[in-house]
Amino acid sequence: MREVADPPARLPAGAALVRIRKVGVCGSDIHLFRHGRIGELLAKMPMTIGHEAMGVVEAVAGDVDGSLVGRRVAIEPTLSCGRCEYCLGGQPNLCTDYQFVGLPPHPGVTQPLLVHPARLLEPVPDAVSDEQAVLLEPLAVAVWAVDLAGLKVGQSAAVLGTGVLGGLTLMVLRQVGCNPIICTDLLANRLALAGEFGATHTIDAGKADAAAEIARITGGRGVDVTFEACGSAATMEQMVHTTRPGGRCVVIGINDDDRVSFTHGVARRKGLDIRMVRRSRLTLGRAIDLVAGGKLPVDRLVTHRFSLSGAQAAFDLVSHYGDNVIKAMISPQEAG
Repeated sequence: MREVADPPARLPAGAALVRIRKVGVCGSDIHLFRHGRIGELLAKMPMTIGHEAMGVVEAVAGDVDGSLVGRRVAIEPTLSCGRCEYCLGGQPNLCTDYQFVGLPPHPGVTQPLLVHPARLLEPVPDAVSDEQAVLLEPLAVAVWAVDLAGLKVGQSAAVLGTGVLGGLTLMVLRQVGCNPIICTDLLANRLALAGEFGATHTIDAGKADAAAEIARITGGRGVDVTFEACGSAATMEQMVHTTRPGGRCVVIGINDDDRVSFTHGVARRKGLDIRMVRRSRLTLGRAIDLVAGGKLPVDRLVTHRFSLSGAQAAFDLVSHYGDNVIKAMISPQEAG
């Protein structure tokens, strides 16, 4: 914990001042927490981390619509340039000149006040709670992952890892109409929740050979699409074994060693399509509609809540998978 100055009274043109109400502790934050880096990005300490958040707009500047003041908003954390060929082509998640809230060198949201481009704030309807609003950012990633998969109604899917992103991906797959949906994990509480969210089969990968079980369930065929949502070396290898010939592997998880490794011969002989998820792509609005419509019980993933003074305990808990944690949230307006 450290004291920092409030943002300057004069905001940059096009910006909004947001008072942060809720912050989610994300798995990518834990990479920074444990190692001081995520992939090739190195943190320069001290640094404020966190990118999943919602808040209330207190002020706007420039030509921003003043009706945004007082509104609850979800925050899109990717600060794309809007000028490169990818932004202009509708792929802002691939922007070549981006910054990202909570990744070096841009400060994150685990603080009471945030200055953010107003164009990257999405008003949240009354039907969406504060905690649900925080989960809109990872839900937008899950929606994009399912978009990448190109699934059709009745096709089969496996989700390897049923933490927050795996659980949200499962919820979206249910909306698509996939069947069967097979989920694996090492933690019993997460598998139990996956069953409640609509998984047709759950596999404890610590007690059974997940690939063999998925082969048995699918009559030896494998699933149409496997979502790797864990980031472990084991699940990166498993995904090429669980997917049918000509199928697709969608990699959501981030590996601690910044490596993806699997048996080349298996993937090659099957002619697998490997797709990497790069954040979300213009899917935050769809995520809001899904939650506002009561279709996805995303708030059931929230298991632990902390004040700002408890931020260290929150990160420790998530880092060590303590107390059956799935999603921990921090309230920056609560000192303790």
